[in-house]
Amino acid sequence: MSRPREFDEQAALDSAMETFWSHTYAGTSTADLCDATGLSRSSLYNTFAGKAELYQSALRRYHELKSVERDEAVDAEGTGREKLERLLGEALREQWESDERRICLVVNAAVEVGSADETVAALARRNLESFRDLLSQLIAEGQRDGSIASTAPARDLAGVVHAALNGVQVADRVATDDAAGRATVQTLMSLL
Repeated sequence: MSRPREFDEQAALDSAMETFWSHTYAGTSTADLCDATGLSRSSLYNTFAGKAELYQSALRRYHELKSVERDEAVDAEGTGREKLERLLGEALREQWESDERRICLVVNAAVEVGSADETVAALARRNLESFRDLLSQLIAEGQRDGSIASTAPARDLAGVVHAALNGVQVADRVATDDAAGRATVQTLMSLL
């Protein structure tokens, strides 16, 4: 008869996600994961099978958490433009508030692991598409309410906005202040 688990698996997963997010997949050791989750090596592997599987679970959890934030962004007060600008500003603010100036966990996964692991690549694509869908939805809302003047298709504009945000976040990892990133977002918004 197996012993019942004496820990909160969701809390352990959240701790592992935070560790991968701060230190990347390659930069996170099993010892780091044990320290972060409070689990022994055997409990970690019995629960999550291995580091790669735990990373995949962390990416799924990240998607779940970000989906809630995305729903809140859509339901927030304001025009499509105001919602979009608030969302972009919040992403940069969160980055600058973290000690590591960490960027989106999924962008990290796409850059670090890429297509070398098809499961990670699929999870990254799903999350990136979900965020692009949100951007497209907010841009289309802004086009309908007149707060975004561009007549280019919302989906195409969302791709440009998404690429610009990812680029700003990567550059801000090594920037000495957030002025350039904020200016880039303001310039991007002025083009819409």
